[in-house]
Amino acid sequence: MIDRRDFLKIGAATTATAACPAFIDAMELQLGGQDFHQIRTYHARQRKPYLCTMCSYFDGGFTYAEAGEVMKTEGNPDHIATRGKFCSKGLASFFGASDPDRILNPLKRVGERGAGKWKEITWEEAIKEVSEKVSVNLDDADSIYLNEGGFKDGGAIRFMHTIGSHSIIRSRLQGIGTAPKQMALKQMTGVNFILPDLEHTKYVLNFGANIMETALPLAQRLTDGIVNNRLKLVTFDVRMSNTAGRSDEWLPVFPGSDGIIALAMANVILQNGLANTDFISYWTNYSLEELTKDLAKFTPEMAEEASGVPAKTIVNIAIEFAKSKPAAVFSHNGLSWHKDGIDSEKACLLLAAITGNIDNEGGNCLPRQFNIAEPQPAPESTENATKTMHYSFPFEVKDGKRNVQVLFNHMSNPAYSAPAASLWREMLKDEKKIPYIVDFSPFMSETAELADIILPDVVDVERDNIASSPTALWPWMTMTIPNIEPLGKAQDVRMTMKKIVEAIDPTGDKGMKQYWAFSNTKQWVKDEIKATEGTDKKTYKRLKSKGVWPNYGKIDPADRKILDKKGNPVLAKYATYKEEGFATSSGKMEFDSLSWTKNPRHQDLKESEFVLTTFKVAYQTLSLTSNLKYISEMYHSNPLWLNGNVAKKLGIRDDSLVRVTSEVGFLVTKAFLTQGIHPQVVGISTSVGRSAYGRVAQADPHAHMPFAKKEQEDPDIDDNLWWRDAGTNPNDIIPLAIDPASGVQTWNDTVVTISPAEAGDKYGDIKVDNAKHFAIYKQSLT
Repeated sequence: MIDRRDFLKIGAATTATAACPAFIDAMELQLGGQDFHQIRTYHARQRKPYLCTMCSYFDGGFTYAEAGEVMKTEGNPDHIATRGKFCSKGLASFFGASDPDRILNPLKRVGERGAGKWKEITWEEAIKEVSEKVSVNLDDADSIYLNEGGFKDGGAIRFMHTIGSHSIIRSRLQGIGTAPKQMALKQMTGVNFILPDLEHTKYVLNFGANIMETALPLAQRLTDGIVNNRLKLVTFDVRMSNTAGRSDEWLPVFPGSDGIIALAMANVILQNGLANTDFISYWTNYSLEELTKDLAKFTPEMAEEASGVPAKTIVNIAIEFAKSKPAAVFSHNGLSWHKDGIDSEKACLLLAAITGNIDNEGGNCLPRQFNIAEPQPAPESTENATKTMHYSFPFEVKDGKRNVQVLFNHMSNPAYSAPAASLWREMLKDEKKIPYIVDFSPFMSETAELADIILPDVVDVERDNIASSPTALWPWMTMTIPNIEPLGKAQDVRMTMKKIVEAIDPTGDKGMKQYWAFSNTKQWVKDEIKATEGTDKKTYKRLKSKGVWPNYGKIDPADRKILDKKGNPVLAKYATYKEEGFATSSGKMEFDSLSWTKNPRHQDLKESEFVLTTFKVAYQTLSLTSNLKYISEMYHSNPLWLNGNVAKKLGIRDDSLVRVTSEVGFLVTKAFLTQGIHPQVVGISTSVGRSAYGRVAQADPHAHMPFAKKEQEDPDIDDNLWWRDAGTNPNDIIPLAIDPASGVQTWNDTVVTISPAEAGDKYGDIKVDNAKHFAIYKQSLT
């Protein structure tokens, strides 16, 4: 609330700034923590480096703290990748530290799982209980499971290696990009990421990537390319995303048809003599003759039939792309989350290869990054090179195929975010199938609700951290030095795991304790830097001072280029593969086979049947952002995107209630009618539709938070949380559909029927039959 005196202060401040525009430039808009609050007394701010881990791009910036509280985050202007910018999630991330709904003490369940009855216990009690559960199962260490969802190892994986358990399952792969994309790149190039040099290119083919909303460093470079190079952006996507809407051409394609379009374009390029024959001959395992022969069957007409994009358009774009020098290709979820996603990813990269746009200025560049090493000595890895994804885990538990005695859950919320989430909840409630569950969530997530004990981790701004990501043409690393102490008794998971190991192996006789000899998480980070190739004795000190290392120069505000100390542009090095070849067995790009097949589930759709696509938005990253009040105020509702012409035939009006029905059940939500989606596709975003996590996430200021402390209360939530629409979670009605080649869920292949809501239906209703979920899983095994 604001009183008259404060209102007058605001009025005076507004008048002053209107009279002196330069004052606005000097204080309100400049980086470096110089902005101010018009009412509150200004205190000196302490600046410290900050590594944002709200996504895998790991943007680098700073936190600014006053009197023990973080007041602001911002991008690091000297950072070679972020160049002083942060996305909305990074800018709001610090609010998690003061969130009144945080769990600040270890909690132990005292009622039935999911009943919401907890008691606070001490860390000593918690460590004793968990270490005893682990110790009694060490003879069968593989009965101890970890469900890992972090973008990088926060210590939980090292713990599993330490105790000798192979039972690590993941909700995501570490690094940038989907599992199919990483696998395809690894097979072809020996690396798991390719960076499009968007800043210097003339032409971009975009297959299913929403760069403008979900990839800030790339969005900056793409914007620079549009403004400075007048690059042409062509997007193939089922939906008019923010990126599609800012493209020169948007081609609404039938789901999963991107691969055949790319192969047809490659065929056109070769048939018209536009390929870079030297690159094909010297740097791929395909001869020109073999490649021409294998591509001949993928005709533009075949691609038109599969995708709906006219053959003439495919031919024109292919020729235009091949003639543009340089050009780049980028793809992401819209391409990968389909059956045979690996093949489609390979087809897209083939376009870059045959035109010679590999590791050249303006092309698709090999990654430049530091491979952050583990603190030494490190335990031997117990995980297979091919990571096991967690999608089928609850089905295999229910089917008796997994013996689980202890389940650790770290930075993952499958009871909300996994396909068939309702079956996850069923299994997590079953104490016979999973006798003991440990969760590290700092919030009461849908999965943490079903744990036996919660050991609350710190939040992003409280965590000592170090990372590198291949988001620039120069390698860099960024770190976090916490600007505040962890709130309450929250504890970094690395320290928690250290204490559990020390309780299991107090004398070191079991050989475990040696791997956890660091004194604190600051020392852990120092040991990581020391073990990382390419660093030196001054690296930590420079990181501490500048927030990023190496420091390549300053940004020229005129054209946003990086300038060295002499004022000259810092130039990137290209064609790095010519030095030692590609990181494959042959030293060349390796293409094993070129193929594309239509998903049989998508054939002969009825008038009321659609392919359901899920998508991300700029403001949310699943559980990491859902309780951040300013983020959720901007985005908290996820209506169903439905083509307006189709909706008219179905008798559906804009904003009316609709039923979305899959093989396993239905949900009820509101319709958003638009021409910006393929007529055979419906779309719904993820990250909202919460039943737990906090009052903001649930859009309910009166939701019961029994563990919250009165001194943590936020009047802003109590009085100003104006919205009551928390959205609808689609994951309960999405059945398991694992792609055999990649082992991941084909998120965007679900077929649903759409109809007006029926009598008695209410907004947010979700009804599923887990027996049907399980039957689909069993059918997939035959």
